[in-house]
Amino acid sequence: MENADTTQNHSAAEPEKPIGPAIGAIIIVLVLIIGAFYFWGSKLEKTLPVDENATAEEVLAVPDTSLQSIQTQGNSDEIDAIEQDVNATDLQNLNSELNNIDAELAL
Repeated sequence: MENADTTQNHSAAEPEKPIGPAIGAIIIVLVLIIGAFYFWGSKLEKTLPVDENATAEEVLAVPDTSLQSIQTQGNSDEIDAIEQDVNATDLQNLNSELNNIDAELAL
């Protein structure tokens, strides 16, 4: 009988661990994840609209200004001419085609 009393007292002496902080941390993480998905979704909506009914011929018929500017560059191997060609090249929209592909695949 004495053994049973000591085990009950031993288990009663251990303080219960509060689960409130753990639940609070989980809620904060969930809110951060939901916020990240919200901002990611709003970023996807800002991409250029894609014409899903466009045929391959219509897509190929649209002039590519970046390609045209690259094709008009000089063929000189002088440093000044190369610098002028590099400065004239617009690299700002280099990833726009990849962004369109990502939008189409919903990545």
